[in-house]
Amino acid sequence: MRGRGPGSVAYKRWKAKAQLLTTSISVFELLMGAHLSSRREQRIAETESLIEQHPVLSLDKVAAAKASQIGSQLKNKGLAVEIRDLFNGSICLTRNVPILTNNRSHYDRLPGLTVITP
Repeated sequence: MRGRGPGSVAYKRWKAKAQLLTTSISVFELLMGAHLSSRREQRIAETESLIEQHPVLSLDKVAAAKASQIGSQLKNKGLAVEIRDLFNGSICLTRNVPILTNNRSHYDRLPGLTVITP
């Protein structure tokens, strides 16, 4: 959001190459950060502007079922991932789209998910 760091560089590079999508889970994460900011109103406006630039994929019934399947398998193996990562990954899996992330270690645990790192 602040235009610096590896996430910002990756975002700009990939935005020039492909249509970027986001998830309802990422919308939550971005807006939560904006609401916690000391410059709340400005950050909320910036965040909403960014979100409006991209289609938002939601956690639907198919993605939720996929998340429950993968999540239970990972937990049984002692490899559980954070629930928001599980939801994001399952949304991408069920839509057959790759995920762009700095958090490769969590997303690599989701079988079949294509992970792109900056």
